[in-house]
Amino acid sequence: MNPIRSGFALAGLAMALGMVACSNGSSGMTNGGKGRVQFVMASSATAPVASAATASGSSTDQSLTAANVTFASILARNLDGKLINVTIDLPITVDVLGLGTSGSFTLPAGFLPPDTYDQLVIVMTKVELTLANGTIVTIDPPGGGWTSVISVTTPFTVVEGQTTSVTIKFRPDKSFSWLGSGWGFHPEFDCDGHHNNDDDEQR
Repeated sequence: MNPIRSGFALAGLAMALGMVACSNGSSGMTNGGKGRVQFVMASSATAPVASAATASGSSTDQSLTAANVTFASILARNLDGKLINVTIDLPITVDVLGLGTSGSFTLPAGFLPPDTYDQLVIVMTKVELTLANGTIVTIDPPGGGWTSVISVTTPFTVVEGQTTSVTIKFRPDKSFSWLGSGWGFHPEFDCDGHHNNDDDEQR
């Protein structure tokens, strides 16, 4: 399902989550009593990313060849409606366009309290595009960064002492758009909640 946006409410949430991200790393924090969560980034693009037309009418030089997105924090909502900060070593930068050829990118292991979760909130703080002619384009983030609220089709369950894998599918065909004078970024993700639990000691 596509992210749900609610204008100013999400802008405020992004600012709050930006502050959470500063202390979001797992280093030096206890993970006792939590379950291990492995988030896998993949691409669900079914159409090419829109390209910008040059003055001559050719879009070749302006097409995107890479899109490095910096992920700053992840939260998960349990069935009681409470947002829980995922203990994970972020920020990390991923070439989301490269997911279409590489297949997937596994984020550092995260940790959550044992529970069932039906929504993810992802905050991104930087986007750097590479055009076919080698030009690097940086898109300025809104205050607090970009926030995507992602409904999980099938809620996933985190169990203490086990690993839960969750695939998050990025939609490059809907996330990037040419606005006439520059590139725009409106991140969209899908998450069907596919997961599997493996007996695994937490690390």
